[in-house]
Amino acid sequence: MFWKKKIKPDKKLKAPEEARQAYRVAPDPENPLFLNLAGQSLEILEISSGGLAFKNQGFKAEDTFKVDFILPTGGAINTRIKILRIDEEGICRCNFVNLDMKSEDVLHRYVLVRQKDDLNSQNP
Repeated sequence: MFWKKKIKPDKKLKAPEEARQAYRVAPDPENPLFLNLAGQSLEILEISSGGLAFKNQGFKAEDTFKVDFILPTGGAINTRIKILRIDEEGICRCNFVNLDMKSEDVLHRYVLVRQKDDLNSQNP
C-alpha cells in the first residue's frame, strides 16, 4: 500500500485591516504643536512617525505640501506631506513624504515621550 500525500493549502499572511503602521499621539495641550503649511499656521491634532492630522482649511485629499514644524523635545522637521483623506469631522489625515531618517528618529523620540507622559498621567 502506498499513501497519497495530502496537499496542504498555502497559508497566506493577511495584512492588517488598519493601514496605520505607527503609533500616534495627541500633542500636550499645554505645549501644542503648530504646522507651517501654505502660509498658514495650523494646530497639529495628532502626530506619529508616519504622519499627522489637522483641521481642514480648504484643502483637498491627495494635495501635497511642503511643511515645517518644531518639536518641543528638540528638532525641526522640514518635509512634505500628502493629504490621504479628509474625514467626516473635517480632519485632514496626512502621511509624510520622503521623510529623512534623522527627522523620523526625532519624531519617534517625541511620540515616545508623549506616550510616557500619557501613561504617567493615568497612573499617578
